[in-house]
Amino acid sequence: MVFPTATVTQGSGWTINTLPNAGQNMMINSLGVAIASDQSAFPVTSLNSSAIANPTSTLTRSANLTSSSVTISTSGSPYLTWTSANPPTNGQGFYPTTTVGNLTAGTTYWVRDVAGSTFNLSLSLGTVAIVPTTAGSATFVLEYKPNDMIATSAATPAVSFFSIATSGGGVIIPRIRLSTLGTQNVITWQNAVLSVNLWSALPTYAGGDAQIYVPATGSAFWLANFSITLTQFGDGAAGFGQITGANQMALKLASGTSVFWDLQVLSYMQPFASQVFTLTVECLN
Repeated sequence: MVFPTATVTQGSGWTINTLPNAGQNMMINSLGVAIASDQSAFPVTSLNSSAIANPTSTLTRSANLTSSSVTISTSGSPYLTWTSANPPTNGQGFYPTTTVGNLTAGTTYWVRDVAGSTFNLSLSLGTVAIVPTTAGSATFVLEYKPNDMIATSAATPAVSFFSIATSGGGVIIPRIRLSTLGTQNVITWQNAVLSVNLWSALPTYAGGDAQIYVPATGSAFWLANFSITLTQFGDGAAGFGQITGANQMALKLASGTSVFWDLQVLSYMQPFASQVFTLTVECLN
C-alpha cells in the first residue's frame, strides 16, 4: 500500500497529492486530517534513562566452608559427625561425593537433628532419619535445593537493598540483571533459575542460607517478583529477567527510599564460600 501525501499552503488550504485505492468498506478513498493552531500546548515527557542511574546492590554468601569430611556411624543417633568448623544447619542439603552403604554419591539429603557437630540425614523435608548401614567417612558438599534461600548466613540473614535517586519519585523498571563472579574450578551456574522479590520495608525470615525460603513477616511491603535464568561465562554467570505477570513495573516511592531484595534458587545448584551476587536495576523515568 502506498501512503498518501498532501501539500498544505498557507492561505490556500491543502491539497491531497496521492490517495491509494484501498481502505475499509466505509472508508474507501477517505482521509481524515485535523489541522489546528488555536489549541493549548499538551506537555509530553518521553521515557529515557539519561536522568536516572541504574542502582546496583550486592549479596555475599557466608565465608564458611561448603564441604567437609564427615564421619559416619551405624549406631548412636545422630549418626554423622562434621569434622570441620561451622557444621550444617537443619534444613540444609548435602550430598556425599562417594557412596558409603545406603548413602549414595551425588544424592542430595536433608539435614536434621543437628546437635553440635553431629546430625542426621533424611531423603526429604520432614521424613524420618536415615540409619546408615555402613560405617566410614565421606566428603559431603553443600547444595542448594529448589526453593532454597540464598543468604548471608544460615541463622540471621542480612537483607540487601538499593535506592533509586529520582526527584520525581517515580520510576519504571522493565527488567533487572543478576550476576555472580567466579567459576571456582568445576562449579558452574549455567541455567540456574533464580527468583528475586522486592520489598519496600525490611522482611524477616524463618530460616536462612540453603534452607527453604520462608518470609516470616513483610507481606504488606512486598512489591514485585522477577524470575532470572543465568548463563555461565568464563569469569562468572549472568542473566536478566522481567517482572512476573507483567511487562514492566511502575514504582513510585520517595526519592532515595530503600528497596530491599532477596534471592531464592529454583534449581539444584552448588554454591561456594563468599560467593557474591550483584543485582542491577534497569530504570526509566
